[in-house]
Amino acid sequence: MCLCKLTNYLIEKDASKKGLERFDFSISKGDVCSIQTDSRDDARSFLRALATLMRPVSGTYLFNDDQLDFSDYRKLLPYKKKIGYIAPSAAMLSNRTVRENLLLGRFYHEDSLAIELTESTKKFCADFNLNSKLNVHAARLDRLSSHMAVTARELAKAPDLLLLERPEDYIGHRNLNIFSESLKELLETGLSVVLFSYDKKFVARFSNRTIIISNSRIAAAED
Repeated sequence: MCLCKLTNYLIEKDASKKGLERFDFSISKGDVCSIQTDSRDDARSFLRALATLMRPVSGTYLFNDDQLDFSDYRKLLPYKKKIGYIAPSAAMLSNRTVRENLLLGRFYHEDSLAIELTESTKKFCADFNLNSKLNVHAARLDRLSSHMAVTARELAKAPDLLLLERPEDYIGHRNLNIFSESLKELLETGLSVVLFSYDKKFVARFSNRTIIISNSRIAAAED
Protein backbone atom coordinates (compact mmCIF):
# COMPACT_ATOMS: atom_id res chain seq x y z
CA MET A 1 0.00 0.00 0.00
CA CYS A 2 1.48 3.34 -1.08
CA LEU A 3 1.80 5.76 1.82
CA CYS A 4 3.11 8.81 -0.01
CA LYS A 5 3.95 9.59 -3.60
CA LEU A 6 5.76 12.59 -5.05
CA THR A 7 5.39 12.98 -8.80
CA ASN A 8 7.31 15.32 -11.14
CA TYR A 9 8.39 17.08 -7.96
CA LEU A 10 10.57 20.16 -7.97
CA ILE A 11 11.38 22.04 -4.77
CA GLU A 12 12.67 25.56 -4.27
CA LYS A 13 16.44 25.94 -4.51
CA ASP A 14 18.41 27.27 -1.56
CA ALA A 15 20.25 30.61 -1.41
CA SER A 16 23.21 29.16 -3.31
CA LYS A 17 20.86 28.23 -6.18
CA LYS A 18 21.62 24.58 -5.60
CA GLY A 19 18.91 22.00 -5.21
CA LEU A 20 17.56 18.65 -6.26
CA GLU A 21 16.61 17.98 -9.83
CA ARG A 22 12.97 17.20 -10.57
CA PHE A 23 12.13 13.74 -9.17
CA ASP A 24 9.54 11.02 -8.60
CA PHE A 25 9.41 9.03 -5.38
CA SER A 26 7.00 6.77 -3.56
CA ILE A 27 7.14 4.83 -0.33
CA SER A 28 4.85 2.06 0.87
CA LYS A 29 3.83 1.04 4.34
CA GLY A 30 6.67 -0.84 6.03
CA ASP A 31 9.40 0.43 3.70
CA VAL A 32 12.64 1.54 5.36
CA CYS A 33 14.62 3.51 2.80
CA SER A 34 18.22 4.52 3.38
CA ILE A 35 19.76 7.38 1.42
CA GLN A 36 23.15 7.00 -0.25
CA THR A 37 24.48 10.27 -1.60
CA ASP A 38 27.56 12.34 -2.34
CA SER A 39 25.95 15.39 -0.73
CA ARG A 40 24.60 15.91 2.78
CA ASP A 41 22.74 18.96 1.49
CA ASP A 42 20.90 16.88 -1.09
CA ALA A 43 19.93 14.32 1.53
CA ARG A 44 18.67 17.10 3.81
CA SER A 45 16.69 18.73 0.99
CA PHE A 46 15.06 15.41 0.13
CA LEU A 47 14.09 14.74 3.74
CA ARG A 48 12.75 18.27 4.17
CA ALA A 49 10.70 17.86 1.01
CA LEU A 50 9.17 14.67 2.40
CA ALA A 51 8.52 16.48 5.68
CA THR A 52 6.53 19.15 3.75
CA LEU A 53 9.01 21.79 4.95
CA MET A 54 9.97 22.85 1.42
CA ARG A 55 7.34 24.33 -0.85
CA PRO A 56 7.22 22.62 -4.25
CA VAL A 57 7.66 24.72 -7.37
CA SER A 58 5.75 22.07 -9.30
CA GLY A 59 4.54 18.51 -8.99
CA THR A 60 2.18 16.70 -6.64
CA TYR A 61 2.53 15.18 -3.17
CA LEU A 62 0.01 12.48 -2.29
CA PHE A 63 -0.27 11.26 1.29
CA ASN A 64 -2.64 8.33 1.73
CA ASP A 65 -4.10 9.32 -1.67
CA ASP A 66 -4.82 12.89 -0.50
CA GLN A 67 -3.14 15.59 -2.58
CA LEU A 68 -1.43 18.09 -0.30
CA ASP A 69 -2.25 21.78 -0.67
CA PHE A 70 0.75 24.01 0.08
CA SER A 71 -1.15 27.27 -0.39
CA ASP A 72 -1.91 27.50 3.35
CA TYR A 73 0.27 25.88 6.03
CA ARG A 74 -2.85 25.12 8.08
CA LYS A 75 -4.00 22.72 5.40
CA LEU A 76 -0.79 20.75 5.91
CA LEU A 77 -1.15 20.35 9.69
CA PRO A 78 -3.18 17.10 9.59
CA TYR A 79 -0.41 15.55 7.50
CA LYS A 80 2.49 16.99 9.48
CA LYS A 81 0.96 15.22 12.47
CA LYS A 82 1.55 11.93 10.65
CA ILE A 83 5.19 12.67 9.80
CA GLY A 84 7.97 12.46 12.38
CA TYR A 85 11.18 14.32 11.59
CA ILE A 86 14.33 13.86 13.69
CA ALA A 87 17.16 16.02 12.43
CA PRO A 88 19.75 18.59 13.58
CA SER A 89 17.30 21.38 12.75
CA ALA A 90 14.56 19.94 14.98
CA ALA A 91 13.97 21.81 18.22
CA MET A 92 11.49 22.43 21.02
CA LEU A 93 9.81 25.62 22.16
CA SER A 94 12.32 27.01 24.61
CA ASN A 95 9.78 28.75 26.87
CA ARG A 96 7.75 25.57 27.43
CA THR A 97 8.55 22.60 29.64
CA VAL A 98 9.48 19.26 28.18
CA ARG A 99 6.04 17.94 29.18
CA GLU A 100 4.32 20.83 27.40
CA ASN A 101 6.43 20.30 24.29
CA LEU A 102 5.45 16.63 24.25
CA LEU A 103 1.77 17.55 24.49
CA LEU A 104 1.64 20.59 22.19
CA GLY A 105 0.46 18.69 19.14
CA ARG A 106 -2.32 17.04 21.08
CA PHE A 107 -3.31 20.36 22.68
CA TYR A 108 -3.94 21.67 19.17
CA HIS A 109 -5.58 18.67 17.53
CA GLU A 110 -7.66 17.60 20.53
CA ASP A 111 -8.55 21.17 21.52
CA SER A 112 -8.07 20.45 25.20
CA LEU A 113 -5.55 21.36 27.88
CA ALA A 114 -6.73 18.56 30.18
CA ILE A 115 -4.66 15.79 28.64
CA GLU A 116 -1.85 13.66 29.99
CA LEU A 117 1.07 11.83 28.47
CA THR A 118 0.12 8.55 26.86
CA GLU A 119 1.59 5.30 28.13
CA SER A 120 3.77 5.02 25.03
CA THR A 121 5.09 8.55 25.56
CA LYS A 122 5.84 7.75 29.19
CA LYS A 123 7.82 4.73 28.02
CA PHE A 124 9.88 6.85 25.63
CA CYS A 125 10.56 9.31 28.45
CA ALA A 126 11.71 6.50 30.73
CA ASP A 127 13.86 4.90 28.03
CA PHE A 128 15.46 8.25 27.14
CA ASN A 129 16.07 9.28 30.77
CA LEU A 130 13.66 12.23 30.61
CA ASN A 131 11.37 11.58 33.59
CA SER A 132 13.26 13.91 35.91
CA LYS A 133 13.23 16.66 33.26
CA LEU A 134 9.56 16.75 32.28
CA ASN A 135 8.88 19.95 34.21
CA VAL A 136 12.09 21.69 33.13
CA HIS A 137 11.87 24.41 30.50
CA ALA A 138 13.47 23.35 27.24
CA ALA A 139 15.85 26.32 27.33
CA ARG A 140 17.44 24.93 30.50
CA LEU A 141 18.19 21.47 29.14
CA ASP A 142 21.64 20.37 28.11
CA ARG A 143 22.08 19.72 24.40
CA LEU A 144 21.77 15.93 24.51
CA SER A 145 18.69 15.96 26.76
CA SER A 146 17.07 18.45 24.40
CA HIS A 147 17.75 16.17 21.45
CA MET A 148 16.40 13.14 23.29
CA ALA A 149 13.26 15.10 24.16
CA VAL A 150 12.75 16.00 20.49
CA THR A 151 13.22 12.33 19.60
CA ALA A 152 10.61 11.30 22.18
CA ARG A 153 8.22 13.95 20.86
CA GLU A 154 8.50 12.77 17.27
CA LEU A 155 8.10 9.08 18.18
CA ALA A 156 5.18 9.89 20.48
CA LYS A 157 3.29 11.25 17.48
CA ALA A 158 2.96 7.60 16.38
CA PRO A 159 3.73 8.81 12.84
CA ASP A 160 2.98 6.93 9.64
CA LEU A 161 6.27 8.19 8.18
CA LEU A 162 9.47 8.78 10.15
CA LEU A 163 12.36 10.78 8.68
CA LEU A 164 15.83 10.50 10.22
CA GLU A 165 18.83 12.68 9.44
CA ARG A 166 22.09 11.34 10.89
CA PRO A 167 20.54 10.12 14.17
CA GLU A 168 23.94 8.90 15.37
CA ASP A 169 25.14 12.52 15.41
CA TYR A 170 21.93 13.96 16.80
CA ILE A 171 21.50 11.67 19.82
CA GLY A 172 24.97 10.11 19.90
CA HIS A 173 26.11 6.57 19.17
CA ARG A 174 25.60 5.58 22.81
CA ASN A 175 21.89 6.40 22.66
CA LEU A 176 21.45 4.98 19.17
CA ASN A 177 21.04 1.46 20.57
CA ILE A 178 18.27 2.62 22.91
CA PHE A 179 16.59 4.47 20.05
CA SER A 180 16.97 1.41 17.83
CA GLU A 181 14.92 -0.73 20.20
CA SER A 182 12.11 1.83 20.16
CA LEU A 183 12.31 2.01 16.37
CA LYS A 184 12.17 -1.78 16.10
CA GLU A 185 8.91 -1.85 18.04
CA LEU A 186 7.38 0.89 15.90
CA LEU A 187 8.35 -0.89 12.69
CA GLU A 188 6.23 -3.83 13.79
CA THR A 189 3.20 -1.55 13.42
CA GLY A 190 4.00 -0.91 9.74
CA LEU A 191 5.84 2.39 10.16
CA SER A 192 7.58 3.70 7.04
CA VAL A 193 11.03 5.27 7.39
CA VAL A 194 13.44 7.29 5.26
CA LEU A 195 16.86 7.63 6.86
CA PHE A 196 20.20 9.21 6.15
CA SER A 197 22.94 7.78 8.32
CA TYR A 198 26.66 7.05 8.16
CA ASP A 199 26.30 4.33 10.79
CA LYS A 200 26.57 1.21 8.63
CA LYS A 201 25.30 -1.14 11.33
CA PHE A 202 22.20 0.98 11.88
CA VAL A 203 21.50 1.13 8.15
CA ALA A 204 22.07 -2.60 7.66
CA ARG A 205 19.81 -3.46 10.58
CA PHE A 206 16.77 -1.55 9.36
CA SER A 207 16.99 -0.64 5.68
CA ASN A 208 15.14 -2.68 3.04
CA ARG A 209 15.43 -0.15 0.20
CA THR A 210 18.18 2.20 -0.99
CA ILE A 211 17.67 5.66 -2.44
CA ILE A 212 20.67 6.83 -4.48
CA ILE A 213 21.11 10.59 -4.92
CA SER A 214 24.03 11.57 -7.16
CA ASN A 215 24.83 15.02 -8.51
CA SER A 216 21.55 16.34 -7.06
CA ARG A 217 19.60 13.75 -8.99
CA ILE A 218 17.68 10.84 -7.51
CA ALA A 219 19.26 8.22 -9.72
CA ALA A 220 17.64 5.10 -8.32
CA ALA A 221 15.47 3.70 -5.60
CA GLU A 222 16.55 0.08 -5.27
CA ASP A 223 15.05 -2.82 -3.30
